[in-house]
Amino acid sequence: MWKVFGEEAVMVQFGPLLKERMIDLSRRKKDRARFLDLIEQVEIVHYLDIHQTLHVFRMDLPRTCTADDVEFLRGFVQRIIKGTEFPMVDLDGEEQKAVLIISAEEPEDEHRVRMAEWYKMKREMDQKREA
Repeated sequence: MWKVFGEEAVMVQFGPLLKERMIDLSRRKKDRARFLDLIEQVEIVHYLDIHQTLHVFRMDLPRTCTADDVEFLRGFVQRIIKGTEFPMVDLDGEEQKAVLIISAEEPEDEHRVRMAEWYKMKREMDQKREA
């Protein structure tokens, strides 16, 4: 059975469960109030890279977060990981490779960018034909 920080789960639950478990595991940590304020604002999604057998968690912060907030979260999460006996992810008692990406940037919509370039090129071609 899959587990995230010692809690059984199926993969579709991994992102929200990681957030919930970090909140649970932060109980006795200094600066917990700041951590809770920030973690309430995030969404955590999970991906499995099957080629590397690597669990990738992406913590997306709102754009209002500062670089200091990102750095604080990084350090706080590291303290949680070091302070627990459970691995981030395990399968039937065997620890799995896992990584957490903390980001305050919105992913760029590549399709929109490509289409904008295509429309620009088409408009230029149409103008040349009309001239």
